[in-house]
Amino acid sequence: MSFKLSYESVILDCDDLKILESSEWFNDKLLTFIGEYSMNVMNSGDEKEIHVFTPSETEMIRHSGSDEEVEMYFGMLGCSETPLIAWIVNNNQDVTRAYGGSHWSLLVFDRKTNRFYHFDSSAGYNTYSAETLMKKSRKLVNAPVQKSLRPERCLQQSNSSDCGLHVAQYLATLVEEKDVTSIEKLQKIEKTREYWRNLILNFEN
Repeated sequence: MSFKLSYESVILDCDDLKILESSEWFNDKLLTFIGEYSMNVMNSGDEKEIHVFTPSETEMIRHSGSDEEVEMYFGMLGCSETPLIAWIVNNNQDVTRAYGGSHWSLLVFDRKTNRFYHFDSSAGYNTYSAETLMKKSRKLVNAPVQKSLRPERCLQQSNSSDCGLHVAQYLATLVEEKDVTSIEKLQKIEKTREYWRNLILNFEN
């Protein structure tokens, strides 16, 4: 089967579909699509209700050298008043290694409560990466100083490869409910690999 989908900043192909047809680890491209798709769904009205930073954007922020550098690249996005902001987090520590890292999680800033939340399907595994990201994103999103970041209660993965699937579900739930606490109430994965595969294939049609 030949397949190619261009959506926003990402191009998906057969290799990406194969990930969804198996139990393989979600790659950057799939989570970029899911992040941008989710953002577009929630921002379909007149007001910008959420901004989702893709994996590559998140890495740029996390490995940035200064607040000024972050502002230079992302200040034009106008996230200082956006109600919900989400970052798709990876634990890659080597900036020279493309598609590195071994775990995905989701960092969320909720302006209603004025604090950051970290949803990690392997609780605590990505805390260091998420804390670093939080500190480097604080001025960009106009957030108060938050000394620490604890893993929030959330649905946990039962294998070593479904962290990306959990991030996709957390993000989909956030978009549907527009409430960060709804992620804590999740009992099961509702948006399965098959769901995302069919969604992507329907874009082709």
